[in-house]
Amino acid sequence: MAPPHSADPAGEVFTTIVAEHVRRIEQRLPPALADEDDAVHRLRTAVRRLRTVLAVYRPVFDRNEVKQLRRRLAELGDVLGEARDLEVRRADVESVGAAASVSRDARARLVAELDREHAAAHARFVDYAGGLQMRATTAELIRWVREPPRGKAADRRAGKVARQRLRKAVDRVGRAAADLDLQALAEVTVEDLDDRAALDDLLARAHRLRKAGRRLSQGARAVTRTPTKVLGSSAKELGAAGKAVQSSLGDHRDALLLALLARDHAAEAAAHGEDPAPYDRLARAATRRAADALADLPDAVDQLTSKAP
Repeated sequence: MAPPHSADPAGEVFTTIVAEHVRRIEQRLPPALADEDDAVHRLRTAVRRLRTVLAVYRPVFDRNEVKQLRRRLAELGDVLGEARDLEVRRADVESVGAAASVSRDARARLVAELDREHAAAHARFVDYAGGLQMRATTAELIRWVREPPRGKAADRRAGKVARQRLRKAVDRVGRAAADLDLQALAEVTVEDLDDRAALDDLLARAHRLRKAGRRLSQGARAVTRTPTKVLGSSAKELGAAGKAVQSSLGDHRDALLLALLARDHAAEAAAHGEDPAPYDRLARAATRRAADALADLPDAVDQLTSKAP
């Protein structure tokens, strides 16, 4: 039996999906401005999900309008990302540092620095949210809910559009995976952190695969949940595999960024005649954690590239 909305016009279904994402952004903005626990992360997730839905299902809407709104959402996401990344780094200093027996003093120094940077990043977000660019973005979101700009696929069946677009998302994962040496990524050592040019190239390829996994995961999520369910269990499985790719590489990225932070502090401590050992210990522990995060990645990639919606 086909899902309830598979035969509905794509324009109607995806307008409802967009409106729901806009509602979540509106709901999550006040707690994020107040810097409530996990609120910045929740708002950033809502912004990313809408941006991803617009990318995956672009033909349902006017191409130029999609491009413009995605640009605005990317700008907001970047501002939120500064604060969120610092929150993650602070939590990782505590968890990885404690597990690796890094001294309390060394962890406290790192946490204090990250707290100062986070306060500044959140203040920049608050300023942005009260500025002209955010007002323009809000007005654009309201307009999209009231008068969605229709595209060439708006009158086609939603189920057919969803299957075709998710197929493209799976292909994107396959291309990104083929362009990344997973073994080299898993074998990055603390010493490799000092060759930033080579590391940056490797991480850029990993980032493309992570984004492709996220695009598939969030694209599938949008069309396999009520009240706009147009695809069933096969699409859910693809979304889960995409999520596994995204999560694995996201954890890997966070761990390596922690290792880089610790490595920089070790060099700074040595330059000032201080003991770099606690920071070296943290860098090595974070690098091991990064490698562990990739354990299930090959299977997730294989699962995706062997299936299609």
